[in-house]
Amino acid sequence: MTTRHHIHHYHGTPIWGGAGEVHRIAVKGSGAFVSNYRPDQLKASLNYASAVALDNGAYSAWENEVEIDWQEFYRNLENVYDNPKLVFFVIPDVITGGEAENDALIKSMPSVFADKAAPTWHLHESIDRLVELCRNWPRVCFGSSGQYAAIRTRHWHVRMNEAFSAIYIENNFKTKIHGLRMLDGRVLGNYPLNTADSTNLACNIPKYESKYPELTRAVREADYSIGLSAKELKANILKARCAVLKNAIEMVKPPSISEWISIRQPYQLGFAFV
Repeated sequence: MTTRHHIHHYHGTPIWGGAGEVHRIAVKGSGAFVSNYRPDQLKASLNYASAVALDNGAYSAWENEVEIDWQEFYRNLENVYDNPKLVFFVIPDVITGGEAENDALIKSMPSVFADKAAPTWHLHESIDRLVELCRNWPRVCFGSSGQYAAIRTRHWHVRMNEAFSAIYIENNFKTKIHGLRMLDGRVLGNYPLNTADSTNLACNIPKYESKYPELTRAVREADYSIGLSAKELKANILKARCAVLKNAIEMVKPPSISEWISIRQPYQLGFAFV
């Protein structure tokens, strides 16, 4: 049986389709990343996933120009905090805020939630702040932001290497790093992330005509699809796409810290990103 600490992949919810079956397939045996901005499937995630992380919803709120009531966030957190499947939650932060503003939000967190709390280091912030967070917290989230908002650019890779070098080489911390929106195999496979999330499944499963249409075609042409109603066929398509895409995502595992240290030099020199 897969245990919680072996789970690297957290799939962002909600994931719709098949009267809840698609979501169940997505998170069963895996992690679910539930946003405070869209907590629709929090209960189902706690039922079906092997591990759950609760995002504060700051990024979605920022995108949609919505203000979040952090006191309400903590009241909602209290309802699920003691569930053994809840591994961690992301401490409230401000995407466009300064270091002082985000540090103030960390300090304002009720201490009763400290054991499962994870602060966020935004890549545009100072390495000094990252070092202090890692000194004080067992888990820290990385969020792409500012001039590093677009992932997988050369600029972004240089910054990621700088950050991990500060943590694991210069300071020899044991801090677990969660990559926000970093479940892309080209990211997860190259950095010693303990966990990462993305909404890849939620976004791509419903695009059954435009994204990976060969998966959809295979289900339509299968013998088991003969005689199905349009509704039944669509449900089968969504479930099959979920299973295949999930497997592809989870085939990629992050390197261990020691493995990353042994291969880091070429990446830091930029040879791998031409």
